[in-house]
Amino acid sequence: MSTKKYKEIGKRLQDARIKKGWTLDDVQLKLQISKRYLMALEAGATDDLPGDYYTQSLIKQYANLLEIEVGPQSLKSEPNSIKEWRREHATITSRSQRDAQQQKSSVLQGLIRQHPWVMGSVLVLVVWLLVWGAFNDMASRSKSTFEVPKNIKVTNNTVKESKSSTNSTSSVKNEEKASSSSESKKDVVISKVDENADSLKVKLNSGDQKVDLLMKTGNEQSWNSITALKPTQSTTWQGVIKANDSKSVSLQKDSTYTLKIGNSTGFEGTIGGEKLPKSQSNSIVRNITIEVS
Repeated sequence: MSTKKYKEIGKRLQDARIKKGWTLDDVQLKLQISKRYLMALEAGATDDLPGDYYTQSLIKQYANLLEIEVGPQSLKSEPNSIKEWRREHATITSRSQRDAQQQKSSVLQGLIRQHPWVMGSVLVLVVWLLVWGAFNDMASRSKSTFEVPKNIKVTNNTVKESKSSTNSTSSVKNEEKASSSSESKKDVVISKVDENADSLKVKLNSGDQKVDLLMKTGNEQSWNSITALKPTQSTTWQGVIKANDSKSVSLQKDSTYTLKIGNSTGFEGTIGGEKLPKSQSNSIVRNITIEVS
């Protein structure tokens, strides 16, 4: 997309924002997008934006918030590295599946041709099992008559039932203890703020001072960043995670962070082994606020 086109779109975004009476700080809080990027979008300053592919995603988010149309955003400027990987991966996958299927068929056919007695042995075994089962069924039916023993001994089953009930109760208690102990072994507890999957609270176990955030990409690469908001504002980590790769970052207790995911397609994240909730929107760019306590 040309610089002139970006400036036209930026002017429309700025006019719509002013019409709603919002400041850039208001938009930053709503979208969790850096104020620097918002200013660059409105000014059409392409040099300060993260690239055409991700910039179009930011424009789409901004326009949806302002409830305006800025023209079709087809994301045609997808990075060449992603397109090339998709083509190679699709070719390799289809070829490997075809070879594996042919190999399975040829192995089975070759085994039958070279060792026909194997098939005969299997058939004999199946017939023998059927005959044996029918014979046992007939034998069990023939024992329908029985003799009543001369000395009938009456036993008290009350004690046995009581013991069985006691054992059942203790078994239930043991299962409850095991369940509660397994829950208590969790490193963290993740909860949503106001049922918002992009605003999370993370509760650490007593004595823990930090927890690991693990980010995994799917079949596409993603530019991600972790920014500390409290107690001091600083960039914890930022960079590109290649396709089907992962990155781990430590989060400190009593701190608040913003996790920015440039491409959430196929992205999976965990904190202390617990999965991050899935976003309810279909937006490619995702911003998550994480409060660790």
